[in-house]
Amino acid sequence: MIELMKNLKTIFIVSLATITLSACTIKKPPQNLDIQATGGFEPGSVTIAIESSLSKNAKLDIMIKDDDSKKTIYETTLKTDEKGRANKKISLDVGNKKLTGILLFKPENQPKAIQDKFGHYGQNIRSNALGYTVGKLHNEKYMYIKQYGSFLKFGAINDAGNLIFLNKKLKLDKEGNIVHN
Repeated sequence: MIELMKNLKTIFIVSLATITLSACTIKKPPQNLDIQATGGFEPGSVTIAIESSLSKNAKLDIMIKDDDSKKTIYETTLKTDEKGRANKKISLDVGNKKLTGILLFKPENQPKAIQDKFGHYGQNIRSNALGYTVGKLHNEKYMYIKQYGSFLKFGAINDAGNLIFLNKKLKLDKEGNIVHN
């Protein structure tokens, strides 16, 4: 009887260890990620407003590039609040410059709780997220969010308008109006 109890105890411990180890390798299902960024600009400043499904302290990188020189003229990292929002007013004179805003959600730069949800390499981000992009990082498949912000000018007023973030940059004419193909 004691022999049988030892065998059952051993089987139980081995079974428990097997279940525990297999639970660690279960792949998480893809997670929804919604990031909506908008903005506006006027003489001397650009405002960016972000609403997302992210939790508090998610990091979103914002860059503004000059289309002619291809140089980054402004760069910052915003953190979301408890409602997944982030806002920033930037001192920047847009004038007649052709600019592109870029918003990046990089999974590897996120706090642990956000990485646990979306994966260190973004492997748990659902592919229908606005700006879903696939690349490589450290020779691993890497998924992240990259949205392009187009500066839409208010007609003849070259130093004021809206900033629209989408999967691709909008095609604009010299006056900053959308070009339809």
